[in-house]
Amino acid sequence: MANLEEKRARLEARDRKSRKRKKMVLSFLAVFLVIGVVATVLSTREAIPGFDTKYSIGKSMNYANKKIEMTDVRPVISNGKVGLYLSDLENNNIVYAMYDQNFDIGNNQKGLPVMAYLTPAGRVMVASSFCEPCYSRRFHIEGDVLVCNVCGTRWALADLTGLSGGCTKFPPQELDYTVDQSTGKIVIDEARLKKWSPRKYDESLKQTMN
Repeated sequence: MANLEEKRARLEARDRKSRKRKKMVLSFLAVFLVIGVVATVLSTREAIPGFDTKYSIGKSMNYANKKIEMTDVRPVISNGKVGLYLSDLENNNIVYAMYDQNFDIGNNQKGLPVMAYLTPAGRVMVASSFCEPCYSRRFHIEGDVLVCNVCGTRWALADLTGLSGGCTKFPPQELDYTVDQSTGKIVIDEARLKKWSPRKYDESLKQTMN
């Protein structure tokens, strides 16, 4: 009987060790998974889906060795909303829409356009299509970078972090938006656009760009 009790005790101890080992392995795997996700997010500068309001088309974009110019589209303005078709963006990667060609942006300049583009992770980014120091309204995608067509300043597509050039501190200003699944439109509140204004900057910087 004593032998049976000892055997049972050994088996139970072995089973406890096995369960403890499995638990430790699963814990390590969970930690490594979290670290991997965080590292990926940081390396691409992409926000974690679910933790911000950027819409995802459900697939990543490969811009390696590509240069993509803006495609002009016509905004749909109705009931205080400015709409851009999501299908136009998916087909062209980066689109340009003139919201109001008479919009006064100062310095005898008129016209406020907006842009939308897809980040490398397939998130929709919407912003003013304007570079304050050089007054450019045109940009293009070059690899995973957004480039001003006038001054050549470069920003990361994922979050518009300045990378190089004279206007790095003045990327296109992000605009809040929603996506209306029923109409397939990216929707911007017109009231927000009407309140938009260029940021203040050092005039000496502008002079170096001319």
